[in-house]
Amino acid sequence: MENNFIYILTEGDHDASFIYRILKSNGFSTYSKFIKDFPNPLNYFLQSDIKNVSIPEVRIQEARSRFLPAEVLKKDNNLILIYSLGGDAKDALRISLVKAINTFNVQDPEAIQASPNSTISVLYFFDADEIGTIKRMEQVTNELKQVFTKLEFDEPIKELEIIQCEDISLGAFIFKEEDTDKGILEDVLIPLMKQDNEDIFDVAEKIITMHPSTNLFKDVLTYDASNTILKKVNGIKFAHKKSLVGTVGQLQKSGKSNTICIRETDYLNDVKILNNITCQNIYEFISKVVK
Repeated sequence: MENNFIYILTEGDHDASFIYRILKSNGFSTYSKFIKDFPNPLNYFLQSDIKNVSIPEVRIQEARSRFLPAEVLKKDNNLILIYSLGGDAKDALRISLVKAINTFNVQDPEAIQASPNSTISVLYFFDADEIGTIKRMEQVTNELKQVFTKLEFDEPIKELEIIQCEDISLGAFIFKEEDTDKGILEDVLIPLMKQDNEDIFDVAEKIITMHPSTNLFKDVLTYDASNTILKKVNGIKFAHKKSLVGTVGQLQKSGKSNTICIRETDYLNDVKILNNITCQNIYEFISKVVK
């Protein structure tokens, strides 16, 4: 029976949880088998990556990110592994993982081999941030050049385009604010969570804009060059949108992280996800490699 392995590489746990929710709403189920019971050669791949790396030379967070996916989901013969690999600067980690995946195609009797009936895809998910889609796609292309060294990339691959490199399907999706070419995951996530919950979000906004009026914080605030966007509180990075997600999440998931709030709270549901254009675009993109 043919297996279709899809590796989704994200920048962080929040991205992984959001994509998990989209896939769940579209009929995928959580895959919770023991690693030894994963289909060949995936079971050996996950085990060998752990065995073949010098654990003392790896940081704990990097080890968790590299060796094991944050989420695994299944639908029919499609198995999707969602990795949380850190921000765009973690290029070495992504390159290392894709190189390891590509060894499935190496004709070496001593290497882990993919079944002739199996297919493999790698999909990147990045934030546009301030640099935009074109620059992000240039980054993806440059990373692919370091994996598929025998191939020529005459120009950067295009967002949402699926290309073939040595029998692996590859593509990328860029998170951005609606009607702009800049932004982050939260620019997609927050409007969706806020829908039908405006009263909760309005109160949460008031709470996380209290810094200047409190004795605890008012003298330790750092703003951007325009003196309007709060960047640090007492020297520690502050992200307004992430704080907003965390604040509303505590009303349902006390003491839990933003990752759990995105993954499990009722601010997101099947009706919202299935009717949201960006969620539809994300699933349509992933569906290009679903069999």
